[in-house]
Amino acid sequence: MEEVKIVNWGISKDLQADIRYEPNACKGYVMDLSLGCPHHCIYCLFSPLELRVYKLQNPNYKGDVLPLKLDKFLKRTKFPPSVYLCYSSDPLGNDEIKNSTKIVLKKLFEHNVNVLFISKGIFDDSIIDVIKLRPDLMNVQVDVSSCDDRRNKIIEPGAPTYKERLKNLEKLSKIDGLASLVVRMDPLLPDIDDKEENITEILRDVNSLGVKEVVAGYMILTRNMKNSWERNDFTRIATKAFTEKTPTISQQELYSIPFDEKMKRLTRIREICISMGMTLSVCGCKDERFKKTDLEWICHPFNRKRREELNKAATSDMIMEIDHLI
Repeated sequence: MEEVKIVNWGISKDLQADIRYEPNACKGYVMDLSLGCPHHCIYCLFSPLELRVYKLQNPNYKGDVLPLKLDKFLKRTKFPPSVYLCYSSDPLGNDEIKNSTKIVLKKLFEHNVNVLFISKGIFDDSIIDVIKLRPDLMNVQVDVSSCDDRRNKIIEPGAPTYKERLKNLEKLSKIDGLASLVVRMDPLLPDIDDKEENITEILRDVNSLGVKEVVAGYMILTRNMKNSWERNDFTRIATKAFTEKTPTISQQELYSIPFDEKMKRLTRIREICISMGMTLSVCGCKDERFKKTDLEWICHPFNRKRREELNKAATSDMIMEIDHLI
């Protein structure tokens, strides 16, 4: 696995999908199944970067979403303890990507690889059937930051509706033995998504479906994205609050709301969660100051419970880094 760590990020020029080490993804292993993402979320940091790099290597590339080839991955014989699907795309982005996801999941299951699976896409019956093969390896997080489909069409124009995402949760909650099922309210747009009526409606809806944990986090933007958002009447509402550089695991220049205000708002969300018998976690990699608070700052239940245990059983060249958890 040492060769994976050398190549820290990037879609390969020949469009071959494979597992790679990604220091900016909680210092873990990731896999993308497409170049670009059909959801076209306007806050995404990673997919546009992959597209720009690929276009530099391939000047004739027009920006289309391209499924990646699986030949290299299917020849793989060594695997890390867990893999995150997907880093710069969605594993359920469209039917072609979904077919690749089913193939990849089956291969990972054969090697007892735990999967951190984050998606806004549709969990149709074919995907549910594959998950049921090894639910104990699947840690699923469904992105739901707003119940307002007008907002969602602006911010996540290619993604399913709020009701469709609730339907996903309903299906997933019926899978016996699923390792974890979490709603990811991340990223939240300040003064748009974090209004109490939006938070309360989402939590009430997902709680009724059996979801007991929420990951919440605020938007982070590059300087150029922030400047662009300030020219739009709707997104300007949020960017007014983006006055502070945020210390993320990537050490990039990224902006979000001031930390004290962030803590105040997240603490209120946690209070609402507790009132409904739910727990809240945040991502310490998106703001490393969380690690000095009383918030649960490891956002993946799998990472919380299993990372050190798995490291004890891993071969020396496949150990998962945990220094960012200290």
